[in-house]
Amino acid sequence: MKIVLSTLLLIFNLSIYAQNSNLDICLKHIDSAYNTYEDQPELAKAYLDSIPEPVELNMKGHLADYYRLKVLLSDKLNNGAELFHNSLLALKYAKDENNFDIAGLSSIELFYNTYLSKQDSTAFTYLKDAESYYKKGNNINGLAEVKQMYAYIELHKKNYAKSNALILKHLSEYKSIKDDGYYYMYALFMLSSNYIHQGDLKKSHTYFQRLNALEKDSTISKYLYDVHKVSITLCIAEYHLDKIRLDSTMYYLKKAEAERYAMNTSDIELYFNIYKSYYEQIDDLVGKSNYIDSLANFQDKLLEKNMTASLNINESLIKSENLLTNESTKKIFNRNLAIILSLVLLVFLVVVTINYKKFKNSIEGYMSREKNSQHLKSNNEKLKVKVVGLEQYILKVKDEVKVISTVSEPLELRKNIKELYKDIHLKSATELTNGESHLDLINDLNAEFFNEIKSVYPQLNDSEIIICYYIFTGFKNKEIASFLNVSIRSVESTRYRITKKLELDSNLTNLADHLQNTFN
Repeated sequence: MKIVLSTLLLIFNLSIYAQNSNLDICLKHIDSAYNTYEDQPELAKAYLDSIPEPVELNMKGHLADYYRLKVLLSDKLNNGAELFHNSLLALKYAKDENNFDIAGLSSIELFYNTYLSKQDSTAFTYLKDAESYYKKGNNINGLAEVKQMYAYIELHKKNYAKSNALILKHLSEYKSIKDDGYYYMYALFMLSSNYIHQGDLKKSHTYFQRLNALEKDSTISKYLYDVHKVSITLCIAEYHLDKIRLDSTMYYLKKAEAERYAMNTSDIELYFNIYKSYYEQIDDLVGKSNYIDSLANFQDKLLEKNMTASLNINESLIKSENLLTNESTKKIFNRNLAIILSLVLLVFLVVVTINYKKFKNSIEGYMSREKNSQHLKSNNEKLKVKVVGLEQYILKVKDEVKVISTVSEPLELRKNIKELYKDIHLKSATELTNGESHLDLINDLNAEFFNEIKSVYPQLNDSEIIICYYIFTGFKNKEIASFLNVSIRSVESTRYRITKKLELDSNLTNLADHLQNTFN
């Protein structure tokens, strides 16, 4: 009896130790990724990728930290689609884990990206949520950032004087935050930006110099500092270009070029456009042409990057769903088996305790009988059959997915996917508030469309084909711009080029109708 109890206790302890050891390894990968994501983002990504799947089980209790780090990596790599997706997941798990700091940070991130693309009530809901989470966590710095977002809103709306008034009202408060100089730096960044857009170069330089003085502040990461510095440098270059001060324009362009790695998508586009205009001013057609080509290549790569990111998100979701299904099945089986064994052991111990002497010889004889051995073997075979049944069900679902992937008819493909998702109750973590989701779009992708359009219209380039696909799917210009993280004007320009290449009369034939009639 003592041997049986000791064995069960040893197995239990080894199981707990193995789980804790695995979690410790995962947490070390997280720490390593945090320490390298700014200077070596690809190495940080490798650390995260080394965490075994499914992450939802292996990082349980620490998923908010995991997805927050993925948000930082997405921002570092200028990957807007993955940034939004990971922010949603970081917020979801932060709420589950009562991690109010990450919940606030994720809400601010979602506000910022949603406001840029929509400027609707959804964005302000995220901002109000951020304030609520920071209050729950008594995060004074986070509440200061919420205040700054209202100044940013006015900056984005080009109400520069109102934005400055909101910042100056709390500037001393931001400066007093000694444990994180970011808030003071961001306030100086907005002030300098506002004044340069108001045409007041002197005041802009005043606050820009204060920002430059923060370069040695150890509480501000070099990457964040360079991101804001290069953005103001480009704004000043643009200001001098408008005044046709070409020497000053080139001076600030060269300063910005030294921090090219820190430019975000908008900064890179502005950088190319300023160079293009600069060469236009000095009548250098070759230089102008080079930067027009550079801008076009950058936009093409951005479209490709966002499409790849969206596909990766979809593959990741499907993979995680399959892994979670397998792990859940095993977990349920093991739990039920443990309950049964525990009950049997409990009954056994009660009987032994009450009738130890009376049944000692009977129990020993009973345990040695061949009948009992056969009974246990029979039960074991039944359990194996159940496991095989569960595994066959999982294989069946996988086979259904493979069959669906061979369907070439778009409407039939969409119908089959929706029926399968409805059957297994798939719920997308990236579903947006208004009911639309990037996942629905990705699931509608049909490689046959791309093959056909390339065959019918070989004069279209890859970026134009991608725009055609979105128009064919039913997206409007504003929605395409928001999804691909480009300007509406860029989408309109591409759409115009497509119409010209297809030799369509826009007064007689709508591009969307033409695509539907051609490829449906």
